[in-house]
Amino acid sequence: MKAFIFPMKVYIEDTDFGKVVYHSNYLKFFERARSEWMASLGMGMAWQFEQQVFFAVRSVTIDFLKPARLTDEVEVVSEIKSVSATSLIFSQQLRKTLTTDTILCKAEVKVVCLDQTFRPRPLPRQLNDFFTGDLA
Repeated sequence: MKAFIFPMKVYIEDTDFGKVVYHSNYLKFFERARSEWMASLGMGMAWQFEQQVFFAVRSVTIDFLKPARLTDEVEVVSEIKSVSATSLIFSQQLRKTLTTDTILCKAEVKVVCLDQTFRPRPLPRQLNDFFTGDLA
C-alpha cells in the first residue's frame, strides 16, 4: 500500500522555550495526518458520523529520535501495518521534508473502531475492504 504523506511546518505554538517541538505535539501531528488520510479517502468525520462509527486510540508506542525545531519543514508518513476486525495499526514517522532519510520521530498507533456506546464494533466494510484489499 502506498504511504500517505502529510506535509507540515513547525510553528512557535508547537515548540517549547528552546524552540524544539514539545513531546506531546508529535502525537498531534500523527493524529492530524491520520485524520487527513481518512478525509482524503472520503471517510472523514462526516462519513464517520453518518456510519455511526468512532475511532479511538487504544495504544501508542513512540520513539523520539531527533528534535524537530521551529520553522522546520516536515512530513508525516503514515502506513497501515495491520488490520483486524475491529482495529487498525498505523505505522507513522515524522521526517524532515528535504532530507527524507532523517527520521525525527516514529510511532505505532493502534486505533479501535467503536459504536455509539463506545463498545468495539467491526470496521465499516468500505474501510475494511480498502485497507485489506491494498494489504493483500
